Amino acid sequence: MNRRLSSACLALAVLLLGSTAPLASQGISVGAAASYGEDSDFGVGPRISVALPAGDLGLSLVGSFDYFFPSVEETGGADVDIEYWELNGNLILDIPLAGGTVAPYAGAGISYANGSGSVAAGGFSLSASESEVGGNLLAGLRFGSVGLSPFLEGRYSTASEQVVVAVGLMF
Repeated sequence: MNRRLSSACLALAVLLLGSTAPLASQGISVGAAASYGEDSDFGVGPRISVALPAGDLGLSLVGSFDYFFPSVEETGGADVDIEYWELNGNLILDIPLAGGTVAPYAGAGISYANGSGSVAAGGFSLSASESEVGGNLLAGLRFGSVGLSPFLEGRYSTASEQVVVAVGLMF
């Protein structure tokens, strides 16, 4: 990941962590997640959840950005660079359970996936990029309800045609 993107992620995390109290009173929570995609490998990124005023339905809009670090096999001396990220917007429905601190949820939404790569060897270089818009289906569990709220989520995206598992914390 380039230095500017690393600095931007760090600055965003500091801003989000320093300003969560006023947001929580408005039904907004922010957090971060670590993800693993079956094709894209390990990823990280911010997440935001906005509760919708829908009575007792437990609806929320959840947005996430995942920057992945795909692995590259040895290519016999060629310089290979691959970048991949996803931007997701989902509508989540809480599934009520009697008591307990575990809250299951299910949802659907849209995904924008972007991948790019380049190969350079012996004075020759080639680069390509591709973007795709698709749908998401997801299910997950939230643990706890006040303050730090860990979550575990599984998501299938038609944009990337892969299953992504994410774990993280919401504030």
